[in-house]
Amino acid sequence: MKEQMKYDTNIYQLRGMVLNRMVEIMRNQLYAKEGGTVFFGDSLTEMCDLDQFYPELDNKYNCGICGITSDMLLHFIDEGVIKYRPKQVVIMVGTNDLGDTTQSSPRDIALNIKEMCEIIHNNLPECRIFVCSMIPCLEKYHGYKMLKKGIRSNDMLKIVYKEIKNVIRYDYVSMINVYPTLCNKKGEPIENIYIDGLHINEQGYILLSNKIKESIL
Repeated sequence: MKEQMKYDTNIYQLRGMVLNRMVEIMRNQLYAKEGGTVFFGDSLTEMCDLDQFYPELDNKYNCGICGITSDMLLHFIDEGVIKYRPKQVVIMVGTNDLGDTTQSSPRDIALNIKEMCEIIHNNLPECRIFVCSMIPCLEKYHGYKMLKKGIRSNDMLKIVYKEIKNVIRYDYVSMINVYPTLCNKKGEPIENIYIDGLHINEQGYILLSNKIKESIL
């Protein structure tokens, strides 16, 4: 995360909480069983209780990291995915790239995720790869107009997913568009499923996990 380091713009800085989480994920490899399911992403993944929302999966591993961007996840893919040797992996990342961190373009985010998929496939050719869209945010709390920084907006989140679909055209990658699942009939985010406008509560995770399970089970 960038915090107030104005002299070091567009560069993701590792913080203590991120490093601690990375070490935890690496230690969990010792107990991982080959052929499980890895959930790889940012805080929306880390904060998800896999036992509660994915009871159907026997061997499941939460490799989400709060505050992480697609660029940093790309550099952590060996420890966060490959060494777990899963039969399938669910990737959802990108919203932090649009905040006051790297402020990456939709193209750069998509290319980072594309490279993740390529690395996973080249090392684990039998692994099924699922790439999720990002969920919407409540712009009145987390949009760039409100925060006066970053470039996050729901329109931008949609553009990123469109770009992901444009650059990733491999038959070993399946796309899951979870964005509409958290919206009402008008296409607006359902406000009462959010904790702070960016992260979701239990009801939100029920909606999100049910959509993902349609593809991975």
